[in-house]
Amino acid sequence: IMKRQTWEQMRHVYGQAVNAVHPVTIFTDSQRFDLRPQKSDNPAELFIKLDGEKQNVSGKTCHIVGFGKAVLGMAHKVHQDLGRLSAGGIVSVPVNTLKQFQQPISPDLRVYEGAPKNLPDENALTAAKSIKELALKMTPQDVLFVFISGGGSALLPLPKSPLTLDDKRTITDRLMKRGASIQEINTVRIACSDIKGGRLARFAGKAGLLVTFVLSDIIGDPLELIGCGPTVQPTKPSTPAADILRKYEIWQDLSPEIQKVLVSQEEKQEFVHPAHKIFVKGSNVLATERAALEARKLGYIPCVLSCTVQGDVSQVANDYQRLLQAIQEAKQHGLKENQLREKYAFGEKSFEDFKHSLEEHLCSKKPLFLICGGEPVIKVTGQGLGGRSQHLALLVSQALHRDECLRDCTFMSVGTDGIDGPTDAAGAIGDSQVIDTYLGQHTLDELAETLRNCDSYNFYKNLQDGEYHVLTGHTGTNVMDLHFLVVP
Repeated sequence: IMKRQTWEQMRHVYGQAVNAVHPVTIFTDSQRFDLRPQKSDNPAELFIKLDGEKQNVSGKTCHIVGFGKAVLGMAHKVHQDLGRLSAGGIVSVPVNTLKQFQQPISPDLRVYEGAPKNLPDENALTAAKSIKELALKMTPQDVLFVFISGGGSALLPLPKSPLTLDDKRTITDRLMKRGASIQEINTVRIACSDIKGGRLARFAGKAGLLVTFVLSDIIGDPLELIGCGPTVQPTKPSTPAADILRKYEIWQDLSPEIQKVLVSQEEKQEFVHPAHKIFVKGSNVLATERAALEARKLGYIPCVLSCTVQGDVSQVANDYQRLLQAIQEAKQHGLKENQLREKYAFGEKSFEDFKHSLEEHLCSKKPLFLICGGEPVIKVTGQGLGGRSQHLALLVSQALHRDECLRDCTFMSVGTDGIDGPTDAAGAIGDSQVIDTYLGQHTLDELAETLRNCDSYNFYKNLQDGEYHVLTGHTGTNVMDLHFLVVP
């Protein structure tokens, strides 16, 4: 019963963390951003507020474009706020977004739904072409608002000739399955694209003002990589696209024509960029802060360890296991800083906070609620169905089950977008009970086979009527994954 209560509370904390980075919440903070036009001291002048500063929009027409899992909410709210100044625009969002949105959308906003399973398709291609056409029509009397969020890359495909959509999809799919990082994938996407890597800003070169709002789904919020930075002039990548493709053994399968496009440098010419303001409006940091706040309300001692968890899921599972073992050692033999530091994989910056939280836990006996954010990767083997969050939860379940001292601890791994891999689950709970329940009907060999086959989705779906699965549907936002560890 205690465990069940913990799982429910973890689900609640996740829900609140996601709400904190929901587009509508983000644009309701009118202290800094207020896109409702207001009269200034001069009655003929209208202004909006961008990051606390007045922006004159008198006589301007505002246009909206967006691409990503979280842009519909942002575009809808800003279109409403701008009122008669908004001419509407075009947004490219994942399949089924409108159904989830449950609010009528203005007919002035053209909504394209595409990129099933996060892979570009014809609908997304049509949307990208329409967005390019709109950008090219901009004049000095126009303001173009661009909304970008995670998933934006697949929803704005415009391959450079002679690349086709199929070529681009195959390359991306193979990089994902071979465990390439999101930074590597997006460097290749930019090299393949006619709209990413600052090119959309060039198309809108004649606009009076370009305003980009970004909801970040990449560690460290690198603006040129989120949605592949269509409005951001890219810095030279540390590793060229061709080298990344060689590393994952894809280069040799590409035709000479495609290889040529990927290595040819942009012609060195001056590009006209409009006046541009760019704002990061939501990130994993915001989500983890809210999670900590909610956990404290529920009587836990919360601590955010890291917002930059990355690397292979099996390594991440090991890091969590070592941390939990270090906590158990501190409980039994007292807190020894050097031993604790040795098993702490989450960086020097958060170590002192963690140590204080652990001291409080040892004195007060209140449960610990440890919080991480980030985006690990999974090397897909076998033909199973799953995603990195569900796979990680299963790996942690196995670790908690194997170690008698850790059986009271519990874990949860979830994507803030509500979609983990090509599945309809957001993530899952990691617990020794997950394995106990499974072994009532199955063997350890079958469990090993499930992990080898990367079939975590079916594992959780078929276990106890999906009791350990986290199913939310599209949340309308996306700031990477959240991981919670509870130590009673």
